[in-house]
Amino acid sequence: MDFLSTAQGVIALITGLVGLISAGVGAFFAIKQFIANMKGKSFNEVWKLIMEMADAGMVEAEKSGKSGEDKKKIVIDSVSASCAAAGIDISLFANQLNLYIDQTITFVNNMKK
Repeated sequence: MDFLSTAQGVIALITGLVGLISAGVGAFFAIKQFIANMKGKSFNEVWKLIMEMADAGMVEAEKSGKSGEDKKKIVIDSVSASCAAAGIDISLFANQLNLYIDQTITFVNNMKK
């Protein structure tokens, strides 16, 4: 019985390590591809472009009449599609984008009041 639980623990540990290594390799290649796509552009230039895409997406979301998470999804989908077309890996900006969209939605909602 002890042998089985030890073997299961070792298998779980190995599986976890393989997953971690795989994620690390994937992240490395994603960053490498992003750098290749963004040669000559500063972080600020890329972020400015993403904010412009988010603002355009917000206009579309406002026209939809949806609210909350549905509105946010419209903006994120719009930005993701635009970034993919521009060769920008949006995952590197996901946290900043979510914060920006939340702040923009709050601002727009407050302006409506």
